[in-house]
Amino acid sequence: MTDLSTQPVRGRAGYAGFRSVIKAVATGPRGSRDLTFDEAREAGAALLAGDVTPAQAGAFLIGLRVKGEAADELAGLAQALRDRATALRAPDGGGPLVVSAGAFDGIAEAPPLSLAAGACATAAGARVVVACGSRIGPKHGVTAADVLGALGGPARPGPEESAALLARAGMTVVHAGESLPGWEGLAEVRNEVGLRGPVHSAEKLVDWFGARRFVVGHTHGGYAPRLLGALERLGADHAVALRGVEGSDVLRPGRPVAATLAGPVELPERLGLILRGDPDPELAGGLTRAVLAGDEHGAARRAVVLSSAVRLLAAGVATDPAEGVRRSEAALADGRAAAVLDALVG
Repeated sequence: MTDLSTQPVRGRAGYAGFRSVIKAVATGPRGSRDLTFDEAREAGAALLAGDVTPAQAGAFLIGLRVKGEAADELAGLAQALRDRATALRAPDGGGPLVVSAGAFDGIAEAPPLSLAAGACATAAGARVVVACGSRIGPKHGVTAADVLGALGGPARPGPEESAALLARAGMTVVHAGESLPGWEGLAEVRNEVGLRGPVHSAEKLVDWFGARRFVVGHTHGGYAPRLLGALERLGADHAVALRGVEGSDVLRPGRPVAATLAGPVELPERLGLILRGDPDPELAGGLTRAVLAGDEHGAARRAVVLSSAVRLLAAGVATDPAEGVRRSEAALADGRAAAVLDALVG
């Protein structure tokens, strides 16, 4: 691949190579423009390959964040990530495959329950791939992989381990640092800059195991149409964007907010119900087991049931949220969800 950082510059307007991409997104309100899908894909490929300097990478990521990512830009960056990702093959049979991903910097002020929601949805008829990475800034929160490790599973599953988990349990965890070459380098840029950039929205859109159905978490309401638009551009069969706890893929139990391209998802509210607790991996693992065993009946259980329901909706297993809730509650009540977790951790 051409080193875009070393292309010659000719004249005041003659920014070539990666400099031209930075100029396009970071010139200011009057001079900046949206990148095309192909431009964003090429820029993402250069970032992942290490073909630009750290200064250029930081300038591009911050410039695009300040401008605001368009759906096609997110889609192009996501396609670059998909191009680079390790190819994983799902075993034949089983329910529809759903990739679920939230903030890759984890959760810092509440228990992370992505594994619990995934196990519940798997028990109710879907197959769930939970995508995450290492603890990164600015939050340095607890990730799904941390919880998996605390429960006795691999804390940093490689591609073969991720495939084995899916075959054994019907759900799995994919660690971007292991299965997406170049991701760790961009995570380090993020740590140095101290802000989440557009690649760290696009990383939620990787089609692990060839999945065409997605649940993506976000923090700010304006991101839902962009994420959903990017997934539509990438050919997703169905997608749900949810405004999760700290941007995770776990719904807020009191006032859940989720949407598809068709509009808002109507979910039952219990105003005043708030998910609180220590995010420590060991404690989160214990809470995960308690919820799936039917021993917890408060905010954590409600968050898991609702989050499982939207995964079933994305999978096409449930035709509406109410059916998803019923299926999820049944999977908790009869022990199927706990059995999925047992199979996951071995």
